[in-house]
Amino acid sequence: MRLALPQPFEDLGHVADVGVAVAGRTAEEALARLVLAYAALLTGGEGVEVRGDERVAAAGEGRAAVAVALLRELLFRFATARVVPGECEVVRFDDQGCEVVVGLGAYDPERHAEGQDLKAVTWHAARMEEAGGVWRGQLVFDI
Repeated sequence: MRLALPQPFEDLGHVADVGVAVAGRTAEEALARLVLAYAALLTGGEGVEVRGDERVAAAGEGRAAVAVALLRELLFRFATARVVPGECEVVRFDDQGCEVVVGLGAYDPERHAEGQDLKAVTWHAARMEEAGGVWRGQLVFDI
């Protein structure tokens, strides 16, 4: 399943940081929604014109750690190449790592001016858990 912007997410209302929580029918869907919630934060909710796909891998111990590692890699790509995900397809996601295909587009400082200035992906309140047949993912970003 390949998801595209916009996607629903819940603003956690954190005082000094910004956090998001998402839900999905599968762990893969929840991870893709976390990626797209991150993109929505960066762009102020404005769309991203996808210009190409890139395969991104991340590793960790536990699904929450893998999600943190993936978002840190995407934030690094934003900081160095000014690219933002507009689409995300999770190829693999387990307790040791993930592989995703992200449709990336250029960040536009004028169009995306209302976006958050994300500095880091934190461990604070990081979650990726299944309960009652629903996967819930949560991340907090330092601003």
